[in-house]
Amino acid sequence: MQSLEPIYICATTRLTFGIHLRHQLHEQAKGHKQWQALEVYTLQQWLNQLLGNGLLLGVFPTDIIPPVLLTPVAEAYLWEQAIEKSLAKHEAAALFDIRSMAKSAIEANDTIFSWQISEADIKQHFMSQEVKHFLLWRKSFESLCIKENAIEPARLIALQIKIVEKYYSNAPCYFPRQIIFEGFDRFTPLENHLLKVLNLFGIEVTVKTLHEAQVNVKYYALNDCNAECRAAVAWAKQKLIDNPNAQLAIISPVLGNIRRTLIDLLDDTFHPHTLQPSHFEAPRCYDFSLGLPLDEYPIVFSALQLLNLATSNGWLRFEEVTPILLDSYWGVIAELDARAQLDAYLRQYFPATYRLDNLMTAANKMQSEGVAIGLFVEHLEIIRQFQFKASVKQSRVTPSNQSQLPSKWTNDFFDVLKSLNWANSRAISSHEYQSQQAFYKQMSELDALDTLLGNISAKEALRKLMELCKTAIFQPEATGDTHIQILGLLETPALQLDAVWSLNMNDQHWPPPAKLNPLLPAQLQRELGTPNACAGVQSEFAGLVHQRLMQYAPEVIFSYALKEDERELRASPLLQVDNLDHLLDNRGFANKGSNYTVQTLAERLAQPVALQMLDDYQAPAVTSHEKTKGGVKLFSAQAICPAWAFYQYRLGAGKLEKPVDGLDILSRGNLLHKVLQHFWQACGNSANLKAMTHVKLMEAVSKAIEQGIASLSRMNAIAPQIMQIEKLRLKQLLQRWLGIEMERSDFTVQACEQSFSLTIEGLSLNLTIDRIDCLAEGGLVVIDYKSSTIVSSKSWADNRISEPQLPIYAAIALKGEQVVAVCLAKIHTQESKFIGLSAEESLLPAISTLNKTSAFKHFLNWEALLQHWHSSLSHMA
Repeated sequence: MQSLEPIYICATTRLTFGIHLRHQLHEQAKGHKQWQALEVYTLQQWLNQLLGNGLLLGVFPTDIIPPVLLTPVAEAYLWEQAIEKSLAKHEAAALFDIRSMAKSAIEANDTIFSWQISEADIKQHFMSQEVKHFLLWRKSFESLCIKENAIEPARLIALQIKIVEKYYSNAPCYFPRQIIFEGFDRFTPLENHLLKVLNLFGIEVTVKTLHEAQVNVKYYALNDCNAECRAAVAWAKQKLIDNPNAQLAIISPVLGNIRRTLIDLLDDTFHPHTLQPSHFEAPRCYDFSLGLPLDEYPIVFSALQLLNLATSNGWLRFEEVTPILLDSYWGVIAELDARAQLDAYLRQYFPATYRLDNLMTAANKMQSEGVAIGLFVEHLEIIRQFQFKASVKQSRVTPSNQSQLPSKWTNDFFDVLKSLNWANSRAISSHEYQSQQAFYKQMSELDALDTLLGNISAKEALRKLMELCKTAIFQPEATGDTHIQILGLLETPALQLDAVWSLNMNDQHWPPPAKLNPLLPAQLQRELGTPNACAGVQSEFAGLVHQRLMQYAPEVIFSYALKEDERELRASPLLQVDNLDHLLDNRGFANKGSNYTVQTLAERLAQPVALQMLDDYQAPAVTSHEKTKGGVKLFSAQAICPAWAFYQYRLGAGKLEKPVDGLDILSRGNLLHKVLQHFWQACGNSANLKAMTHVKLMEAVSKAIEQGIASLSRMNAIAPQIMQIEKLRLKQLLQRWLGIEMERSDFTVQACEQSFSLTIEGLSLNLTIDRIDCLAEGGLVVIDYKSSTIVSSKSWADNRISEPQLPIYAAIALKGEQVVAVCLAKIHTQESKFIGLSAEESLLPAISTLNKTSAFKHFLNWEALLQHWHSSLSHMA
């Protein structure tokens, strides 16, 4: 029986929800408690329902539509297969970006069906090599679809419309009397053909358009995009103050670019309490039409990271491991602190890349030292066992375990996530639950690829799951009383609005730039007016959208930015405002009264307030049982900033290390110290050094380098190739430095890396002096190795000595000894030299005495300098 009620066919799924809401509010306004629901569909939904009913009633043959509808990931996979097969013998096959080519092929194929382009139409125009290849790919793709008994979405709609035309011509009772199309700015030739068919069936087809009304249009020019966002949010705030029931919209042609900025400003302005984690999911007064890819939601990202670790049998990078260690969605909450300690340990002692076995060794070591991390160790073992099963490199693993159907991998993925206590470490919120269910849905989509993909590896199965999550746009269900809709420019609001602000209306955004598809003849696209074909097509389409936008509300504001960084910008030509520049005032606003702006929560909190003064110039005294760490560095920090010295050495504050593959600066310095220690312990004095031939010298240097590397445990984790380069660098560096040492008068190395335990004003310190030389004529020279670029001794004359190593060694550690010179041995590839002071002339190359150095001229003699160092350091202690 023919339906008496009209049905609505909408351009977007969001609009279908909006029309349902509009109808609900309309009926409630009438006082109704019950009413008949509207039939509202997208075109695809309506065709699916119509043909589903027809299939049940036997209107057309059951085998007329292939049973498998390709998902976006499945369609892309078949296109990639078709393209790879076509290009397999091409001489530059390895250089092609198959995935991007498949994306362009899908767009071209959609255009062919939507705009009813035949192969003959294509061949009437000049065909580039790209077009010729595309036609071959398309035939190969069609063959693969037939083989898999599958159909792509674009072909399905075209086939469904053909079925409607052929089989329903004598059965108009299956259609409603009226069909209303809403939200369509333009119809493709395929959609126009459907409208004609429906008209021939005697159906009243209505394309709903907005009625022209008197609109108050304003144009604002603001300094930049950020100023636009602030102005739009401030405007919305004022509108809701004036009318709490107002319905507003903020619209942008590049909503994805400003989404994060708008969310922050809207939350700071309307919902500052959501800064607290416990209120993060509180209802908002705004709603975005544009969701995010599913893999950007934290709980889904967590699952994908864990699965990536479980399917990887290669090297792990610390950037991948750190998020997993600090992730609260798996394991147990009680071990989070211990996992954070493990992360700090790995950063300090491990290179940037390592294997899972190394991670397990580090975790076991920390557990043996009393850190409560036992369950994490068990979870690592579960991951290691899954890696063993999934790896194709294990000879003992049977082929059936190396590759299997996607549905089998889905079950395995689910089991390993469950074993790792994923999404079960704490009670998850509503948004997290919705994201989790959306993730499970994508795992089910992976199941449906069994017939298409066949047996695949775990890594390939995970890659397909990641692609599914990346292409799935998801947004948790909005709650609360929504008054501000955040829309893309192509979205159509279902409810009548009170006011609209459309921002980012610059000429580079609107009209959108033309973008021809490279796989179809350019002239054909321009003649047919396909989307993105040329500037004229884009301008015409943008004009239609622009006119529709101006009918949304009685007040419409358009804004654009004057600049982006250092680049000047222009307004969109669709604004149709002559001489916009003359509207600008000295604040950068276009019209009087347009100085809307808001402050972020951080800016508001940073405003001057009445401060309570607290005298905390001196830290609590160090108690007798308190162990002081830091050594000489403690004095250096105290001289530069006492507060930071307290934070770092009393409270234990510090930055996390950033590991690198190979040797970092600290490791290079430690290695240089060790090499020089081994060299001088073997060489002993300057006489032996000068007596060596070049060959003997290089043999001694090489031996010292090998001994230095062997003495540092971290060197075992460095790749041999990197260590070979480091050995060569050290040989060249030491050859130059020992040449400088040969210029000195006779000396004997008395001590290398000698340790001292001192007590300075109650502070117990453990120090290590790099080297102490004894001169032939008597007296000691204290040497501290430096491998950094900037080395200075200027602070030694200051009251607060910021480079206190040598002053501590000379004035306190070696007090009572005859120290006649202190020097920094700068050993660097760019420059190597001695920097310091001596009591007498010519003790060291290029080292000055007190009276020849301007900064130290006020010290009467060497003893006065040593006394200054002693008193200054004692005062700081």
